[in-house]
Amino acid sequence: MNESRGTMNKSEINKLNITGMLLQAAFWFGICTYMAFMVTTLMDYGWSASAAAGAMAAMSIVAMVMQPLYGYISDKYLSEKKLSILLLVLTVVCFALMPFSLGSGSRALVIINMTAIAMTGLHVNSLVDAWIIGLKQELPSINYGLMRGTGSLAFALSAQIAGTVSAAFGHNARLWLGCAALLLAVCVALSFRPTRPHRQSGEGGAAGKLGGMEAFRLIFSSRQYCLLLSSAFFLLLSNSAIITLIQLLIRDFDGTTAQMGTASALMAGSEVPLMFLMAALMKKIGFKQLIVFCGAAYVIRMFITASVGTISGLMYAMLLQGITFAVLIPLSMSYLSKIVDERVRSTAVTTYAAICFSLTGILANFITSALLAAGFSVQDAVLFFAFTTLAGFALTLYGYVRKIW
Repeated sequence: MNESRGTMNKSEINKLNITGMLLQAAFWFGICTYMAFMVTTLMDYGWSASAAAGAMAAMSIVAMVMQPLYGYISDKYLSEKKLSILLLVLTVVCFALMPFSLGSGSRALVIINMTAIAMTGLHVNSLVDAWIIGLKQELPSINYGLMRGTGSLAFALSAQIAGTVSAAFGHNARLWLGCAALLLAVCVALSFRPTRPHRQSGEGGAAGKLGGMEAFRLIFSSRQYCLLLSSAFFLLLSNSAIITLIQLLIRDFDGTTAQMGTASALMAGSEVPLMFLMAALMKKIGFKQLIVFCGAAYVIRMFITASVGTISGLMYAMLLQGITFAVLIPLSMSYLSKIVDERVRSTAVTTYAAICFSLTGILANFITSALLAAGFSVQDAVLFFAFTTLAGFALTLYGYVRKIW
């Protein structure tokens, strides 16, 4: 490691943490105006629940295909900073066009616009994660949980504010709000420190210039990476399902768009305390114990959610996001910063995102759509996903018992 770059004083680290917090806050505030409300937006424009869920699943397919590609591009050609800024600028354009697409009355135009967002905005998070992991590999005292927790706080505020804005002024006003937030994210990203260039190999070749298949072979040769990917997949499948199911459950309980925003705000807000504390908890408790706890918490959370029958009960259940997702994400990113080779950092993180967020989104929405079309209730769908968390919990226990973690 280049010591001149690898050593920074406390004030410089704090400045990096604050800039990262602002970047996460601006991005998540903006993306929430789309992600937390798109299903109900489509339904308000005449789409059926199954069609809306199917559209979101299709967008997840696009995102899943593109994510590893963006990771490879970042590892080999463009830095995480340059690629993140490019995608953020394109996302601002896509958000600005969405009100016109929705107002056109053309479903084809809406799908094209959603596809464009799936090819741009839905990838910024994983690239920023890879960016922060790269900085953390160089500067271990950087606090990912603090940055990501600020993003969750911004998501919570956005969900509440955007829900109120939608109820008062319509969906278009909410999307313009998101557009402004993402434009702010572009400005902050421009000032955020880039990761260092990949180190040179001992033979004098560029260590980062790995071929596509060689990069993936290196990633999947790690037992720890494969186990983390597998367990997170089954646990995050329920998270992907909840994004759609919470909107449908509130409609079933005769709730309002504002209450959908409140539910999303409670979920995101509950993430903040644990994310802020994760760096300290990982030092005090350790990764192995925390990952097993997280798996058990997911099981409890989903079975409780499946059993509630009122909006108030649903709101309380959403608070359990704070001991599930809020633990798993910073825990995973910290673990990845330790086990992945920096030459394939972006590929590893975006592949993780493609499988644990995009693929789970595809499956969650397709399964939800199929269950609803077959006549099952929304709560039946929640119960189905409760059982998938059992597989994730079993894998965390397997890693603990077999000492793979």
